[in-house]
Amino acid sequence: MSAVAPLVTLVMPVWRPREQWLREAVDGALGQRDCEHEVIVVDDGCDRPVSDLLADVIDPRLRIVRVPHGGVCAARDTGLAEARGQWIRYIDADDVLEPGSTARLLRAVRGREDLIAYGATAMCDEELTLKWVLRCRLEGDIAKQCLLGRFTVRLPALLFPRAVAERVGRWDPTFRVAEDWDFVLRALDHAEVRRDPGVAAYYRRHGDGLTGDPTAGPRDLERLVERHLDRHPELAGTPLERRIRGMRHAVSSRIHLGRGHPRRAARDLLAALAADPRAVSAEARQSLPGLPSRLRRK
Repeated sequence: MSAVAPLVTLVMPVWRPREQWLREAVDGALGQRDCEHEVIVVDDGCDRPVSDLLADVIDPRLRIVRVPHGGVCAARDTGLAEARGQWIRYIDADDVLEPGSTARLLRAVRGREDLIAYGATAMCDEELTLKWVLRCRLEGDIAKQCLLGRFTVRLPALLFPRAVAERVGRWDPTFRVAEDWDFVLRALDHAEVRRDPGVAAYYRRHGDGLTGDPTAGPRDLERLVERHLDRHPELAGTPLERRIRGMRHAVSSRIHLGRGHPRRAARDLLAALAADPRAVSAEARQSLPGLPSRLRRK
């Protein structure tokens, strides 16, 4: 007798959607092949109810849950609470899943509920025209690599065991731009990862989702690092802690420089050099005017 196929729940928070993009995202979710799945669309208090926008989509696998507006983190928490599946994918209302990706990700984990599967992400423009493919080759226990920014995977390309998602706990709405990084990093305290080489999601790059706060990225990164170190006190005083802090300051420096704040960038670059000189590339040393020549050469 064959085993019952596992059910996958695709959780899609929606707020102020572009109707065409929402349609494409829902069609892509419902169009997953060779797997048992349901799609939970969480209407995060949209001005026009999502049930109206999708009134002609008749499919028993689709459920729309409307809640008062509480933000994307609360909406994802609602989706998990409503889910019936043993496996969870968190997807967005402006991206499109590759049709066979959920089935491939399931095969990658082979039923193990201590593994998170991931695939590649096709980075696209607003018209979903492919620009490049974001790939990663890491497998196993990769929490340290994720903290160092080496786990280059977008959220819709991940498949979580429900048990892991529940152990992680609630999404943290106090993060402005790094709530997905925080969630994934916490999940990696409970599971290893397995890779599927194929494209799992088409990621639409556009300006609508960007925060207007230029300091949000550095602040989020600082909190991300500090929270991880709080969870892992055994790292205190180790070379890895210095490397992590150096990385954090180096990334903050790049963010500030890219947003036209050279003084903040220089301050963070000096902090990165003090924590761990290996965290700062030669290109970064040359990018800032006023950096002492002895630091440029190292």
